[in-house]
Amino acid sequence: MTDLYFPTTEEQVSECICDHIVMEKSLDVRTGGSLISLGSPMNVASTLSLKELNQVKLYEPEELVITLEPGVLLSDLKNLLMEHNQELKFEPPDLGPLLGNDPGIGTIGGIIGTNLSGPKRFLAGGARDYILGVQGISGFGQIFKAGGRVVKNVSGYDVSKLMCGSYGTLGAITEMTLKLAPKAQDEISLKIHDLETETAIFLMTEIAACPYEVSGLAHIPGTGTFIRIEGTTASLDERIAAIRGLVGKRKVSELKREESEDQWRQIRDVAPLNPPKNLPLWKISIAASDVLDVINDHNPEFYFLDWAGGLLWMSSKDIPTFDKGAFWLIRNTETPLDLPFNKSPDPLIRNLNKRIKKAFDPKNILNPGRLGF
Repeated sequence: MTDLYFPTTEEQVSECICDHIVMEKSLDVRTGGSLISLGSPMNVASTLSLKELNQVKLYEPEELVITLEPGVLLSDLKNLLMEHNQELKFEPPDLGPLLGNDPGIGTIGGIIGTNLSGPKRFLAGGARDYILGVQGISGFGQIFKAGGRVVKNVSGYDVSKLMCGSYGTLGAITEMTLKLAPKAQDEISLKIHDLETETAIFLMTEIAACPYEVSGLAHIPGTGTFIRIEGTTASLDERIAAIRGLVGKRKVSELKREESEDQWRQIRDVAPLNPPKNLPLWKISIAASDVLDVINDHNPEFYFLDWAGGLLWMSSKDIPTFDKGAFWLIRNTETPLDLPFNKSPDPLIRNLNKRIKKAFDPKNILNPGRLGF
């Protein structure tokens, strides 16, 4: 049985890591733990939870900047931003229900640690693009800072991005500063009925390249192809008319704001779409031009496309195989199969990852093996 630590200050986080460095014992670094199944299995002596670090340290709505601790619940953060008609543009998902947890218990620390982004990723960028600065404890037990609180401050900016998506292997993030965005005044989605996947990919690619700035393009076989348009109410009619021109005479339904938000929440969080539990669920990032070959090669029982065809969610017993792209095992079966969490990078990148890991955590104390090294 592992020891459990729930520090309430940054100093206590540092002390815990320092103690484990001295004892040469490994730590499972997490926030709330709802996403801890993402990654390769770890053999650790202790668990360090950051969920008690849950304060908003600074919020400047007029500057579109917020600084907060990792334990802030994503649901609470969204409610706070809603009061000022703002949002996280990268549209972080709540994968808790998909992974067997309750909804609404995910934290911003988990999102940043795993670099998770939602349907707007293809247009607005990912979580890594919205992190301005971080503060945390490295594998030396030392406090480090990178980046700042304004967009123009680029001191240490690359380190901030490096921490985003590091799965706790480089350090324990104790504070982060994020760039915010105004929430769109209105949104409408178009649902195109009865498209074959190949046709849907072609159409989504065409619409993504048009100047009408759609914020969602997804295809769910047997359900529909969805196009989301956001912005000022005055601009929507003209943009929708232009997109309808690209769609042509195909059967189309219009989803008003409430129905549109619900549909994209389902796409974002995956769980309401009911991927089968008896097969592994893979998240695959790949060029839209190659995605049909991957589908045909694996014949998945369940799949759908997001990010204008650049993201494939697929249920298959087979490990995904393709030349260019990346995959992550998001959910294993109830009786776990021996499967890799992600696609092995080429040797040069793998060696670079190991060098970065050694630079931040030379004794391999923090989440050893979670990313396969």
